[in-house]
Amino acid sequence: MTVITINESICAKCGQCTRACPHGILQQRIKGTVPQVYDIESCMDCGHCVAVCPQKAITHSSYPEGTVTEICDELLPDYDQVMELIHARRSRRRFADRQVSREDIDKLFEAARFAPSEHNCQDTEYVVVQDKVMVDEIAKLTLAYYKNLLGTLRNPIGRVMFRLATGKRTTDAVIEFLPEMDGVVTQYEQGNDYIMNHAPTLILACADSTGGFPGVNASMALENVSLAAEPLGLGCFFAGFVTRACGRGNRIARLVGLPDTHKIYGILAVGYRKVEYRRWPDRNPAQVTWIGAA
Repeated sequence: MTVITINESICAKCGQCTRACPHGILQQRIKGTVPQVYDIESCMDCGHCVAVCPQKAITHSSYPEGTVTEICDELLPDYDQVMELIHARRSRRRFADRQVSREDIDKLFEAARFAPSEHNCQDTEYVVVQDKVMVDEIAKLTLAYYKNLLGTLRNPIGRVMFRLATGKRTTDAVIEFLPEMDGVVTQYEQGNDYIMNHAPTLILACADSTGGFPGVNASMALENVSLAAEPLGLGCFFAGFVTRACGRGNRIARLVGLPDTHKIYGILAVGYRKVEYRRWPDRNPAQVTWIGAA
């Protein structure tokens, strides 16, 4: 059971913890008094209370001594520095002919584990594949999925059944994608790997499929990974062909040893960069609808 205690002798009675607590577990019902703990069963162990208290007066059973670290203001980037990293990040598909070190992979997971997650559930798990035989097998299973999909959609009866199962909009979108799928299949059979691009490492983000938002949580974690990869000299790309195949079957999940309760929600292909980009091309403006105005 979660336990939160407040050291009344050093509490500044500022109420910052009550304003930070997302579930109102800490409340200061009388201004200028020590906050009290209510409905502790609703605590999601987010750590906001221990992170915000200026006096370090709060202790939380999920964060014992040594697990809460001071923020180093000198290391925090400003807005322009953050944006330069975001601008510089690119999906990189050309990799040096060497394996990614365990040390650098661990650094990527240090970034991943601090991604936000629904109700702070931290449910994303990872499988790292660095075995070339298994990487090739994952590519072949992906290829088999697209061959089967191409066959289904090129058959009039198969196309009708697919439309009944997925709806007209999805079917139309997939049909528009057929030439690219066909090209990927053809190129792979000719020895050109556009599925993995000969990436030395795959990071599979997985989770129990019964969770609230496992796909969203995994995507946010992988975005942290993609940004952390840049200063390490690594490059990565989201392996969309493989991820889509994983969403339509469990053959790849079984290959990497996941339990039946789990699904693969995202895959990054990772390697040391072979190409360096010197400029960042612009993107389309954000499509924004304002409801109410400040």
